Amino acid sequence: MTDKNNHSGLIIGGGISGIVCALELNRLGVPVALIEKEASLGGLAARFCCKASETCNKCFACVVDRKLKEIGEQSQIPQFTGAEITKVVGGPGSYRVSLTKAGKISELEAAAIVVAAGIDPYEASGKGEYGYGVIKNVVTARDLEEMLRYQGKLCRPSDGRLPRNIAFFQCVGSRDESIGNLYCSQVCCAYALRLIRAIRHKYPEVNATFLYMDIQPAGASFHDFLNACREDEGVRFIRSLPSKVYHSPVTDDLRVRIADPGRGEVIEESFDMVVLSVGMVLKKEAKALADLLGIGFDEEGFLAIPPRGSGLFVTGACAGPKDIDRSVTQAKATAALVHNYLQGR
Repeated sequence: MTDKNNHSGLIIGGGISGIVCALELNRLGVPVALIEKEASLGGLAARFCCKASETCNKCFACVVDRKLKEIGEQSQIPQFTGAEITKVVGGPGSYRVSLTKAGKISELEAAAIVVAAGIDPYEASGKGEYGYGVIKNVVTARDLEEMLRYQGKLCRPSDGRLPRNIAFFQCVGSRDESIGNLYCSQVCCAYALRLIRAIRHKYPEVNATFLYMDIQPAGASFHDFLNACREDEGVRFIRSLPSKVYHSPVTDDLRVRIADPGRGEVIEESFDMVVLSVGMVLKKEAKALADLLGIGFDEEGFLAIPPRGSGLFVTGACAGPKDIDRSVTQAKATAALVHNYLQGR
């Protein structure tokens, strides 16, 4: 069975960028539909926890929750979740997109297509020296986010105890020539420090060690936030990236090998848990989608911005690493570009 639907705009990707772009186009009076391959909207950011401490730390996780509620109440925007795009034909001003959902084939027509395909966290097991996937108490920042959001508490995976001493490794999957990812993912320093700040607020007995190459600024207020972190006696900053994590089978503690810049020698320290701040990579499905649409890639492997007049647009982190705030801002700007394009046809 085939359904046929006409829309001026078609958004591919139901993460925060796609949701905001769809809501903004709808506000501008553009008929729009939203396609998401997963069973529900929200994408990666929908699993993030609030990182407020004594004040809001501007992680914008609450914005995702609000936008999900808003689009859930918006009956004017058709939402095709659990749907896979199988074919795209046509050209600027007249695209036909075929998709399948639960065995049912639909064909959507659109004058403009916005790709908001999102990203995946770097697969941390690719850095074998850190032991992710082998050592239980080595987790990613995404794992920690989900632990805090869904379990509502901080605990060590191996035994459920509160970890008193946590190491946060930066640049895992970013700025790393050995894996071919030379770019900075831009968001890792900020989200790791916000997690540390939130944990220290709830569990003041927990100490955190922040191991980094250098710190990427994130927003106008980040400098003050960073200073507050540096003034916290329970947070230690070491400008050095760890080379190896060793597991102690008796205690489940972790020994971390670090080059100490102060002493000019390699040292080892013990931690209860290690958190890997993984970078961003383009979502695997986005590559097949780019081939269907004839969209290229930039030198860092993310989606290139399509040429003007093509009726194709790219927004969000799939066009290059961004946090929630910048993804929302770009999605609104992209909606304005789509609206102007349609007005000029």
